[in-house]
Amino acid sequence: MNTDTYAAKYIPIGCRPPSPEEIVARRTAQDLKIPTAAAVQIAAPLMAALIDSPCWLVPVPASNGSLIANLALARAIAELVLGVRVKCAVSRAYPVESSSSRRMRGLPGPTMEQHAIFRTGGPIQLLPLYFVDNVITTGTTIAACRHALGWGIGLAYADASRCPHPPRFGMGIDHCHASVR
Repeated sequence: MNTDTYAAKYIPIGCRPPSPEEIVARRTAQDLKIPTAAAVQIAAPLMAALIDSPCWLVPVPASNGSLIANLALARAIAELVLGVRVKCAVSRAYPVESSSSRRMRGLPGPTMEQHAIFRTGGPIQLLPLYFVDNVITTGTTIAACRHALGWGIGLAYADASRCPHPPRFGMGIDHCHASVR
């Protein structure tokens, strides 16, 4: 069974009033899209504590195809854990509308196929592999990355799934495991 991991949890706006911890997690997750140095300093150690080494960290491309933000996060995590290697191993065939933009328009998030994720580069040594992203909402981006490479675990700063209870992606706010549908 594939499990995905995240360091913080928040409920999306509109579901209920957020807790103070969820407000901080949401702000940090949003700032990781830029990325700001402060957000990376908050997220990297929390995410580093969730991985097994030696391993690969593969940054997830943003909806516009950019790897800049998640590559910066992956590199910061790699600096904290001995034996971690960063590899840009997936890309997008074309830009896609972001999940959050689609949800704001009342549409479902993109399907795994609509993410247009494909493998780049050659063979990769078979080690644990983590797809680094700022937030997991539905799990389809990570599923698309996993499909492109054939294996891997999602490693996100935050889980923003909408399910109220039990948490689809974990067992609490501090350290959670996610199963992707």
